[in-house]
Amino acid sequence: MMKNINIHNVKPKAQRTLLFTGTMLNINYIARTSTAGKEFDMVTRYIDFLVEKYEKLKKKRAAIFIEPQLDTGYPDIVVVEFNSLPQQQWLAIRNSLSVTDIKILFYIQTHGYSKICDLQNTLGFSQESLQKSVLRLKTCGLVHASSQCTSVRPVSLKSYCRINKVISIEAKIDKWNEAIRQAGNNIWFSTESYILMNKDSCSDGILAACREQGIGIILVNGRVKTILPSNRRGFPVSYASLQFNEWILRYMNMRGE
Repeated sequence: MMKNINIHNVKPKAQRTLLFTGTMLNINYIARTSTAGKEFDMVTRYIDFLVEKYEKLKKKRAAIFIEPQLDTGYPDIVVVEFNSLPQQQWLAIRNSLSVTDIKILFYIQTHGYSKICDLQNTLGFSQESLQKSVLRLKTCGLVHASSQCTSVRPVSLKSYCRINKVISIEAKIDKWNEAIRQAGNNIWFSTESYILMNKDSCSDGILAACREQGIGIILVNGRVKTILPSNRRGFPVSYASLQFNEWILRYMNMRGE
């Protein structure tokens, strides 16, 4: 019988690589508990490879999320690469920013100057809710807002977020159609999306299906190799892209980094 286990118990020690191995309510992060089996073993071997890879790098850092809860489900692995941390004073209010706040932040960041009334019509939130959210974002230094909070514009993304890539990976022992479907869903938030296969090679049919959707393929069987690179999208792809930034910074602030 399969049993649920915490992947944290089998991970190598990491000094510079952040491992998000389970739910952490103190940073408002929820993850699914991994299930033992062949797929879990493959994921574990690949994460060992990732940790070894990123621990050798001096300038680039990474955070590895195991089955984080997102609107589209629970991707098996999400690797977030970043080069440095924003030089900002951390404010406690930032720990309590909600999903709604992040959605509004993403819209402002990607659309530029906006009037609150226009945001109300576009996003469907009430004026009161929007103004409260914008005020929280302004207090955190994530947006500029007018004195009466009737208009808002973005700050520099690099002032609060240094992420370069968000790489999602779906692992499957078989059921390749399901893996490709899930990897397709992950395009919604990731700059690169892959499927992970425990094989030495894959069929022309899988290659064609992945290539058509812009999904990459990684093989892990004795050694790790990427046989099809993913299409790349600019960061941030969606508001979920910015959620990873908040989880990372909350966690590092909690650890005193």
